[in-house]
Amino acid sequence: MMDRERAFVFYMMIALLTLAIVIAGCTSSITSNNTSSVTSNNTSRASTQKSENVTITTTTNATKATHGEPISAVQGQNLTVTLRSNPSTGYHWEPHFDRVVLSLTDSVYVSDPNPHNLVGVPGSQVFTFQGLAKGTTTITFDNVSPSQSVTEQMVYKVTVT
Repeated sequence: MMDRERAFVFYMMIALLTLAIVIAGCTSSITSNNTSSVTSNNTSRASTQKSENVTITTTTNATKATHGEPISAVQGQNLTVTLRSNPSTGYHWEPHFDRVVLSLTDSVYVSDPNPHNLVGVPGSQVFTFQGLAKGTTTITFDNVSPSQSVTEQMVYKVTVT
């Protein structure tokens, strides 16, 4: 009988420890997915600033835009779009755009600061495009759920000169 009680106590302790770890991971800082920023690299001088746990790179004479505002880019130069993201949830951003006017040159996930090494900490997905040809296009970012349904869209009108 004593062995059963010890086994029960042992398994209860394991269950409570597991629950504590899960709760600690779920209480990390959570921010909305709809925060975004856009910069276009028109010069070579750049600076980086922190804003609401999102690293935003800006350049001199850059065009910053928010969701729905038009963006100007220069042919041959880069344009960066930063969207809040948390890929550990299974959601991800998919960009759709005219590949004659723009080229997607890079897509990188940047985690928010995580001093406690928690799992599931959100961050930002940074998309870098290059203006290929003069013209206007729309970049539509679909936030796709694990079930492959679109839960949110961010739309930017880009004019390459």
